[in-house]
Amino acid sequence: MDLLILAFGTIHVLATSAWFGAMLYSLVVVQPRAMLYFDRPEEFENFIAVVSDGARWKVLAVASLSALSGVGIAVVTWPDENSAAWILLGAFKVALLLLALVVFGYASWRLWPARVLATREDIPRFQVAFRRVGWAMLTLIGLAAVLGV
Repeated sequence: MDLLILAFGTIHVLATSAWFGAMLYSLVVVQPRAMLYFDRPEEFENFIAVVSDGARWKVLAVASLSALSGVGIAVVTWPDENSAAWILLGAFKVALLLLALVVFGYASWRLWPARVLATREDIPRFQVAFRRVGWAMLTLIGLAAVLGV
């Protein structure tokens, strides 16, 4: 039983950390530095499009791995007696992660296509929207990770 908890816990922490870390690195290092490198907003947008190509499926794979390992942890560590606090905490963590996935879905399937087709004048608006979405997802995933501790 302890080995299962260790295995599920390791997978869960690594998957969630990868998700969180990749987003944080993109938001605070890659994007701000890339903006300094490119002279025109369209060049930056082209760069981001190339870097982001196919990323949604990787994010969904990591999120799924995090979710499945979290379910594994819950099954293996389910309290013998129904602990209202344990169940409430777990439900809140699930809600945070689901909300992060909803925000990701909105950004990936609604905002991204609009950003790709944006006019030069609309680019700054989409950049701001994506930063807000990114920080919202980081907050939700970060809070869920803290609840897991």
